[in-house]
Parts: sequence; C-alpha cells; structure tokens
Amino acid sequence: MNTLISNECCRTVEKFCLQAFLVSIGLLLFCFFVLLVVGWDSVAGIHGAMLGIEEVRMEQFTYDVKMLYYLLMGAFKLAAFLLFGIPWLILRFSSAFRVKS
Repeated sequence: MNTLISNECCRTVEKFCLQAFLVSIGLLLFCFFVLLVVGWDSVAGIHGAMLGIEEVRMEQFTYDVKMLYYLLMGAFKLAAFLLFGIPWLILRFSSAFRVKS
C-alpha cells in the first residue's frame, strides 16, 4: 500500500496554499495603505465619537486603538505564515511528499 500523496494532489494543495498566502498578504497591505491614506486620527475620532469617549480621554483612546489594530494585523500575519506560508514552502521545496515516477 502506497501512503505517499500523488503529485497532482500535492501540486493542488501547494497551489491553494500559495494563493491563500498571497491573498492574506494582499489584505494586510490593503489595510495598511487604507490606514495611511485615510489618516488614523480622523478614523479614531469618528469611532471615539460613536462610542461616546470624552474629549479629555480621546488621546488615550486613539493610542489604544492603534495598538489594538497593529496587534491584530500582527496576529493575522502570523496566522497567514503559519497556515499558508510554511506549508507552501514545505510542499514546494520538499520531495518527500511526492510519488517517485
């Protein structure tokens, strides 16, 4: 009984991992550029007004929101690398998963 994965299946999974990784990185770049173009202070000001944050606490709120945003972007980037980047690298450069023809 052959337990190795077929070449076609391996290539399909490799292709999916690469596409998902590129979409994830593209989404991160999009979020970063929207942050730069729109301007962070205006976005935090709008959200602070919607949440009812007082004017004296707005500076701390803006700082906290920035830190949370960058923390979540970092977690998303780490998840993209772990779920799609590393498996793609392993499937791309390893011959252990391929059937010898």
